[in-house]
Parts: sequence; structure tokens; C-alpha cells
Amino acid sequence: MEPDQPRRDPSWPSAAPGDVIQELSGAIARDPADVRARFRRGNAYSNLGDYPRAIEDMDCVLELQPDDRLARNNRGMAYLCIGEFETALPDLCRAIELDPEYRDAYHNRGLAYFELGRLEEAVADLTRAIEIDPGFWSAYRHRSMAYWAAGDRDASFKDFVTSRELGGG
Repeated sequence: MEPDQPRRDPSWPSAAPGDVIQELSGAIARDPADVRARFRRGNAYSNLGDYPRAIEDMDCVLELQPDDRLARNNRGMAYLCIGEFETALPDLCRAIELDPEYRDAYHNRGLAYFELGRLEEAVADLTRAIEIDPGFWSAYRHRSMAYWAAGDRDASFKDFVTSRELGGG
């Protein structure tokens, strides 16, 4: 790349995750304490399904910024994706402590509770996510599943229909 050309922002949605990872790895090699680059690379790894590497990058972010609610949520989500539901909970709980209006953290903690069979807690967290964002179709879909597992077929059907009406596939 010519020095006078603007650098491409590696977070652009049009960038392939592998290209983003390569560029961010270069930035991290130049400055290992570059929290933003580690956070973005961790997200790119998650997008590729490489959750162990995503967790490693979020570990580094959280070593430098332990109260980063986004990194807490994203590491918790990565743990969810590899089936480490109990391990995900402290990060998701901390993300909610840091930001009580963080709908995605409530959603993700609800997913962890669901997978652990803690259905009342799952419904409560998914309900809170919906209270924060009434158009959050994914929370309706997942709450529908929790209601179904708890035996409340009517509530499950209602939430399923709402999720579809809101655009959920």
C-alpha cells in the first residue's frame, strides 16, 4: 500500500474476517497492548467460529480493561458457543452489573440459564431483554423455547408468533 493512500478500516463489514484478522494481528504485533485491535480480532475469530482464539483475545482485553462490558459479553458468548455454560455466567453477570440496560448480556445470560436447565432465570433474563428492546425478535424466539421447555405451550406459541412478526426467521 502506498504511504499516501488511506488505510482501510479493518472493521468494515465488507472486509473478509481472515483479512481483518491478518491486519489486526499486524497491529497487535506492533503494539501488544492495543486493546481495540485485540477486541476486534476476537470478534473476527468469533465470526469464523474460532471461539478458543476469540476467548484468548478477550482474555487479553479484560486483563487490561477488566470492566469492559462488551468484552465480558463477547467472551461469555464465546464460552456459550463451545458449550461452557457455567463458565459463561460470571462474564455475563459482570456485563449486566456494568450496564444494567445491556440487552444482549441479558439475552446471552438467558441462553446460558436455558442450557443449564434454569428455566425461570432464563425466562426472567429474556423478558428483561425484551423490556429493554421490545423489537428484539431473538429474545422472543429464545423465550419461546424456555416457555416450551417449562411446559407453558400458550406463552411459547405467543412468543414464537411475535418473533416471526418481528422478522425472526
